[in-house]
Amino acid sequence: MDAKKAGISRLLLVAPDLRRSTWMMRSPAFLQMCEAYERACLRRDALRCSAEKEDEALLRSETECKSLEAAAIAYIRKQRQFSGLA
Repeated sequence: MDAKKAGISRLLLVAPDLRRSTWMMRSPAFLQMCEAYERACLRRDALRCSAEKEDEALLRSETECKSLEAAAIAYIRKQRQFSGLA
């Protein structure tokens, strides 16, 4: 699975109410956010599984993932509201 699809899957697990927003698959901005989100999540997952725990790095990574997740969800909701699809 490529990073964009994996990022979309992760986002839809967090926000299942957004699953009916199929237009987002054609949005370059949204797909870029999904790719960035997936890469951040992979870094976070690697830090979580690391034998040498780097608490500070893990905390920064968790924060980055939550921020990207919130931005992507807000983008979808705003686009749905703007287009009247909400």
